[in-house]
Amino acid sequence: MKPLSIVAALGLACSALAAPAKAAENELDFWLNPSIAKDVGNKSHVEIETQQRWFGNNPDNLYVARLWFGREITNGVEVRVGVHRGWEGEGRENRLMQEVSYKLTGVLKGRTRLEQRFLNDEPRTAWRLRQRVGLSVPLTEDEDGWSFAANAEGFLTLRAASAGGQTGLTGVRTFAGVERDFERVDVSLGYTRQQNIRRGASDRIGHAPTVALTFKL
Repeated sequence: MKPLSIVAALGLACSALAAPAKAAENELDFWLNPSIAKDVGNKSHVEIETQQRWFGNNPDNLYVARLWFGREITNGVEVRVGVHRGWEGEGRENRLMQEVSYKLTGVLKGRTRLEQRFLNDEPRTAWRLRQRVGLSVPLTEDEDGWSFAANAEGFLTLRAASAGGQTGLTGVRTFAGVERDFERVDVSLGYTRQQNIRRGASDRIGHAPTVALTFKL
């Protein structure tokens, strides 16, 4: 099976798993993801990541700040640890994050992230595992040219933030777009589909034009 077919099949499988029993709530969002990254030697880097998500049907938009430290362990394998702070209306969330990125077969890449989530209005720490599979395929013969990028990611809640809370597959995110690495900035432009799976309620699906910029110091 070709790499594009693999990602398409994964996205369809995730969508099928997440298919709501009731009609889903759809909304048009916009996501902006500017970051700053700097190499610090010994195949290591630090990154300050921000996210702004404007939700079409929700007056409480989401603002995120993250600090990452990453290191390349072997060729194609990188580990990162990070801290997260999020603001959404009156809600506040802190996270600890541990992540490993790696090559699979051909142009396929994987990313596995474990999160410990601390929410201001919930009594206990939530644990979540995120698994992503994606690819990047050059669109030109130029090494510095544009590439097609796509990925699919499942969100698996291992421990809910409250007793009896929802666990298992609680979200699916897919992305398709283009990306390019310039000398001082990496650019990614595309479409993100975010499906939040809600027990006993209609799923919420966001359709978001997405812009990500990483400035390299």
